[in-house]
Amino acid sequence: MITTNLQSRLQLMQNCVASVEKQCGVFSKKILSVDEFPGGVSTDWYDTLRKKGWTVLSKKVIPRGSMVLNQYRVVSAADSDIVLYTEDDIVINRLPKTTTIHKLFTQPMVHGKRAGFICFNTHVWKRFTQNPKHIMDFIHDLGNYIIVDGDVFLVKRDVMKDKYFLNFPAALTTRQMFLELQRYAFVHKVGWGTEQAMTSAWFELGKDKENEVLISLKPEIIDHIKSGKRITVLDFYNYANINFWNNDVTLRHPETPGRREGCGIVENMFQLYENL
Repeated sequence: MITTNLQSRLQLMQNCVASVEKQCGVFSKKILSVDEFPGGVSTDWYDTLRKKGWTVLSKKVIPRGSMVLNQYRVVSAADSDIVLYTEDDIVINRLPKTTTIHKLFTQPMVHGKRAGFICFNTHVWKRFTQNPKHIMDFIHDLGNYIIVDGDVFLVKRDVMKDKYFLNFPAALTTRQMFLELQRYAFVHKVGWGTEQAMTSAWFELGKDKENEVLISLKPEIIDHIKSGKRITVLDFYNYANINFWNNDVTLRHPETPGRREGCGIVENMFQLYENL
């Protein structure tokens, strides 16, 4: 999980931490990486989390690229093959079973491919208030879904390919995949936002040839589609297994100072990381 030490973010982070801790027995290691802003709480404030078994990393915020470096830092610190990456302003309601996660990332069970990236953001179209026919047809076609031991996923296809094909604020992927995409982006995608850069890297590196991108969804979506319920692009956010900006007004908050500059790829990312 990435966060900042700003007072205004602490309750958001605590809510996210609590939701993570409810997912019993899932994690071999829990890591919190903190961007330190001037005037924020000290690292001692996080001692309560350390006592609960969290590893807490911290670094001083820098003017540009800081959030991306925080992402890279927290995933680099993981010691498992499969990782859950999350930002601090969400609540995780349900994760796929550990057996499901393992199967998806190790077995070619999604149209002959493995899962390479599982999104929790249920983004399917760039304009939330529009319902284009090709998207509506896609999300109402049960052939585009897979069910593994009761866990439900939409398999993303070219019909919804856009610059946010890979997205956050939370995702399951492998440590190797996440870092490989970011390393490629650090070199080839300067000036891009992190989601756009990782999406472009995904296709340019040919990851789509052997891996699929999925969206984790509430199981009830299957029954709703079978019943003939019309699900709009906006409705689709309510089938996410997380509460986040798009489906929970209580999680909408003022933008963190410098976030726009922090979530983009800038020049010399590797050098900036080495200097943390």
